[in-house]
Amino acid sequence: MEHAHVALPAIPVFQDLYLCTAGRSVCCPGHSFGPDVRINYLIHYILSGKGVYETNESQYHLSKGQGFLIEPGHTTRYCADQEQPWTYIWVGFNGSLASALLSNLGLNQKHPVFSCQESGQLEEIARQLLLPAHSDTQLSLNQQALLLSFFQILASQSLSAPPASDLRTNYHIEKALEFVRANYFRQIHVADIARHLGISRFHLHNLFVNTIGQTPQEYLTGFCLGRAREYLTTTNYSVSEIAFMCGYSNSDVFAKAFKRKYLASPSRYRRFALEHPGQNPSDHMGD
Repeated sequence: MEHAHVALPAIPVFQDLYLCTAGRSVCCPGHSFGPDVRINYLIHYILSGKGVYETNESQYHLSKGQGFLIEPGHTTRYCADQEQPWTYIWVGFNGSLASALLSNLGLNQKHPVFSCQESGQLEEIARQLLLPAHSDTQLSLNQQALLLSFFQILASQSLSAPPASDLRTNYHIEKALEFVRANYFRQIHVADIARHLGISRFHLHNLFVNTIGQTPQEYLTGFCLGRAREYLTTTNYSVSEIAFMCGYSNSDVFAKAFKRKYLASPSRYRRFALEHPGQNPSDHMGD
């Protein structure tokens, strides 16, 4: 579980780069999030404590003064340490220039972690992002200015990444993940992934289990449901529309799969997320 303070984003005025979410979380020992998929970019920066950030390719043990990037469309997981759980701030953003900006900073899916010594300034920006404004226009302009200040501070640093743990990578795995990210909404199956790679389902199964610790079906299901979770909490699409957008032709099948993973029906999960911003609904479900 985590205790979070979350900023309410304004309606974006600028489409090239804009704030989607921001906040500050104090995590309980062992609190984790994921495996899951995001639809916006997210940067977490650790103020104290330590934890682990995992992607499909690597695992990073991080502590105070370090941060990590989550890119949309990629499965990630992060977990607070049992003895020294971390406190962090986060900034979620998107826009047509977001990818290029991150590239200029040297941050991407293969190099997602960094160190920054300006913790006080970054924490102050996060604090100001939580403040209200007199109008939507003022709120949007304030958030835009603070978001640019956040990146200006990162740009003033030499963003050095700590070494990743020695986890195996594989050409076929990377191509499989790319195929899923590009086609998940087409109601694809494991056989389609194997056919795209030109290998047998048996070979594909072994590659997934030995490389990322999941079967191809587990990864595909988790990816689609992670996408659905993001759509439920960030859009007004109906549950049936989201089911179709995430590769399910039957909304009842989708609802059952979603409840198995997140311990709540899609509608209940959405309702809790809207009523309790910043909290993970799965931490409070299961009855």
